[in-house]
Amino acid sequence: MAYPHTHELGLPLKDYRVNGSPFGKDCTYEGVNWGIHLGEDVICEGGTKIFSIGRGRVVHCQLHAGTKEKGNWGWVAIIAHKNPKTKKVFFSICGHMGRVFVSKGDTVELGQKIGTIGASNTPENGFWETPHLHFAIFTGPWQRKILPGYFKPEHKRTKLEWWVSPKEFIERY
Repeated sequence: MAYPHTHELGLPLKDYRVNGSPFGKDCTYEGVNWGIHLGEDVICEGGTKIFSIGRGRVVHCQLHAGTKEKGNWGWVAIIAHKNPKTKKVFFSICGHMGRVFVSKGDTVELGQKIGTIGASNTPENGFWETPHLHFAIFTGPWQRKILPGYFKPEHKRTKLEWWVSPKEFIERY
């Protein structure tokens, strides 16, 4: 699969402030430890526009609805990007989307609208009470399956070193 090169990156929201769970936080909700948070949560209104962080190809776009008892991704889009200098492929992940405007296989450009934030307690936002964007950067190998939002060593689903702080990654790019 060819991955489009990306020369510059931007943030996925016009007003990007990590005001929910930050990258690397050990998260416990209602007495259940979910693990280490692998992204940044930006709390914002349902319907807020989400933009592609750079040129890339959509490798996953699917609804992971969850239930009221156990939240999930809702609509999630994973986009593969390729650094033109290092030739290294990395992935941006946007979860809890109410609507998506891209499909698997689409090529996207920097700043292209890819979706909107899902309203609270809906299948589209994964049944989370607070509307928010879960945004993550994954630098490991793509295995053609949904990536986790949390890290627990006993699950062996991913390696912690494959994840980076999204805002820091974009600022250093």
